[in-house]
Amino acid sequence: MYHFLARTPLFRVALSLIACCLLFGLVALQISQTGTARASGETVSVWLTTPDQANLLSPQPALTFGSVGSNSTTITINDTQTYQQMVGFGASLTDSSAWLIYNKMSQSQRNQLMTNLFSPTSGIGLDFLRQPMGSSDMALPAGYEGTNAPGEYTYDDMPAGQTDPNLSHFSISHDLAYIIPLLQQALQLNPNLKIMATPWTAPAWMKSNDSLQQGSLLTSDFQVYAQYFVDFIKAYQAQGVPIYAVTPQNEPENDNVMPTMPISASDETNFIANNLGPTFAQNGITTQILGYDHNWDDTSYPTTILSNSTAASYTSGIAWHCYAGNASAMSTLHNSFPNKATYETECSGGTWEGSNWPNGFQNTMELGINSARNWSRTVVRWNLALDPNGNPNLGTANSCTTCRGVVTIDQSTGNVTYNSDYYALGHFSKFVEPGAYAVASNSFGSGNIEDAAFKNPDGSDVLVVYNGGGNNTFQVEWNNEAFSYTLPAGAAVTFKWTANGSAPTPTLTSVPGSGYYYIQNLHSGLVLDDTNGSTSNGTLVQQWAESSGDANQEWIFVSAGGGYYYIMNLHSGLALDDTNGSTSNGTQVQLWAQYNGDTNQEWNFVSAGGGYYYIMNLHSGLALDDTNGSTSNGTIMQLWTQYNGNANQEWRLVAV
Repeated sequence: MYHFLARTPLFRVALSLIACCLLFGLVALQISQTGTARASGETVSVWLTTPDQANLLSPQPALTFGSVGSNSTTITINDTQTYQQMVGFGASLTDSSAWLIYNKMSQSQRNQLMTNLFSPTSGIGLDFLRQPMGSSDMALPAGYEGTNAPGEYTYDDMPAGQTDPNLSHFSISHDLAYIIPLLQQALQLNPNLKIMATPWTAPAWMKSNDSLQQGSLLTSDFQVYAQYFVDFIKAYQAQGVPIYAVTPQNEPENDNVMPTMPISASDETNFIANNLGPTFAQNGITTQILGYDHNWDDTSYPTTILSNSTAASYTSGIAWHCYAGNASAMSTLHNSFPNKATYETECSGGTWEGSNWPNGFQNTMELGINSARNWSRTVVRWNLALDPNGNPNLGTANSCTTCRGVVTIDQSTGNVTYNSDYYALGHFSKFVEPGAYAVASNSFGSGNIEDAAFKNPDGSDVLVVYNGGGNNTFQVEWNNEAFSYTLPAGAAVTFKWTANGSAPTPTLTSVPGSGYYYIQNLHSGLVLDDTNGSTSNGTLVQQWAESSGDANQEWIFVSAGGGYYYIMNLHSGLALDDTNGSTSNGTQVQLWAQYNGDTNQEWNFVSAGGGYYYIMNLHSGLALDDTNGSTSNGTIMQLWTQYNGNANQEWRLVAV
């Protein structure tokens, strides 16, 4: 079952904060919209990268859609057939990467690099980072270059034989030196950046062998380890770094000599079901839980997690690595669990690829295309930065000594080489916005013309094409129009266009009056209502006959960025929320204190025609729905897969 098409979100400009509105006067919204989209000679913007590096994300002369020709290599795009909603593209700011960027570059060099990595306008706009919780193998070895680097570390290390079950010694002080400052800078450059976190190991005292290498998590410490996650998320949030998602364990089937902690599928399932999920709920943690976080060659492990109803209720999706198997495994699992999200979260470049150019470029392009074509919401490489020799790394027996960063930093000069990974990621990240939908297109497979297509929240279409060595000239057909393009072997191109005559993003005009709205359902005629005028977190949202002046029924929209909004109730001041971050049909909708960056609370508006909208949740991809098509006061509202023409899911905004 596929996601809906995000054709036309409702808003593009932010409202002031509610408090400011109350203090300084309210403004109402007047929404203006033009007619429906129709293709007619659209202009296509073009960016090209060639393996000889003569073109590196270089703008090319614009193209124009014209009549459809005859070409056996034709990419046909249907942007009304939508799949998963994209979250982002990126890598990992490992301990090694952060130390190089922060300590081996001048401030001006560092600022330029960070801008090139994260700025959506002046750089490639990376918008997803996967952060190790403690050290991975890509961390400074103990005493590296005369530093006080601890080598392997967690956030609660104790002398051998000692324990800390109350986490009294928990501290993220190591990360405050250079990791968190760079994460803060990245968030400033790109407020849409999402950060997930995953541990390579629990503290040694929680493990069977009292070591950060290998060894299993003691079942007696499952609960304290769940609290360890809570403390980490709260500590990072206190530094202005919200954590979007976590996985319980990096590569749970890996027992290499480096920070590792093998955990069986049944143990991870039990940990999520009985410890991590409930502990998050008890502490008001809305960070998503993703399961597995290992290779494509094993679908049985994530199947075990999602087949357990309790674990599945806390698990938003599954994370995948690329080092064994192939990307089709993500579709295999998706077909079994279509309501669970898919994330590709690690795929390193390195000397095993044969070369940076063209091999590394090919691998990164194919990673992006194949991930997007197999339901992944993210495309993630590994180290953001390393030096020319793949350093620093822990130097243990199985630490990666042949990895390549997205960029390479010369430790002696601070000079940067932007590797093939950077440009390949940029072909996606600079043009595919958070919240875009993957849309239908045909691809000709490895060794030929390969592609992935997307629809942005602003209505623009993006097509990313890599030529794996097949026919150089291909045709792109869309809405009964087409253009042709000749692409050298081993090169990539990104096309972007917007339909002429399409409905632009609605504009907002200040007019006298209030900035609040009744949200009225087409089927029932009833309006969204704060049940019993509650001000408590967890209050379920009902529908009720509209009553003029009833603050329980009045709502305002506060920008969350990227075309999404927090829907805030006037009476309670709470936000409309996807309960427990569920991705299941039938989830009841609640009110909860608004939390920046919480995708459970972020919504966009998709035109249903006639002045009505589907109200879509960013986290789940589901639509706000009148449960069972009820016309009764007091019916609790739910989330459900969006269906065009379903009046239970169509809402209009009536100015108060």
